[in-house]
Amino acid sequence: MKRQSSRRIIATCLLACFIAPAASTEPAPPSPVGNWSFHTGEMRNTCVLSGEMTVSRKPDKTLICRFTADWSCKAGMMRSVETTQTCIATQTGNAVVITSRMEKITKSDPAEFMDYMRASYAPDHFKVKINARGDEMRGLFHSFGQAEVVFRRHHDLIG
Repeated sequence: MKRQSSRRIIATCLLACFIAPAASTEPAPPSPVGNWSFHTGEMRNTCVLSGEMTVSRKPDKTLICRFTADWSCKAGMMRSVETTQTCIATQTGNAVVITSRMEKITKSDPAEFMDYMRASYAPDHFKVKINARGDEMRGLFHSFGQAEVVFRRHHDLIG
């Protein structure tokens, strides 16, 4: 009887040793892979940047992305600029850094500023943190200007 009791105690201790570390570790942060919409706060000339981004993972685990962005302003001579950009995302914990490269200026309003925009528009970069649910990223947009930015994940509708 004592032998059975000792075995139970040992088994319970071993089980506790394996379960306790697993319970104390934090879960891995969500991945930014997926489709997102983003919108910045207002910058100079009441301008905002908004758009759609897709983040995917290459076989070598590199996070790559592509997005369209619309820089629109309520004041000043430039009303809007639409761009297509590619990017690389680096994730460390819940922090995500998105470094972009200009692919194309697709539209300018007024149209006569198109050549100027092609020569001077800088890529749009982001430093954000993904929340525990993985449905929102918040942080900083920076390019010629800086502003807070919010990304919201698109959820597939199941019909």
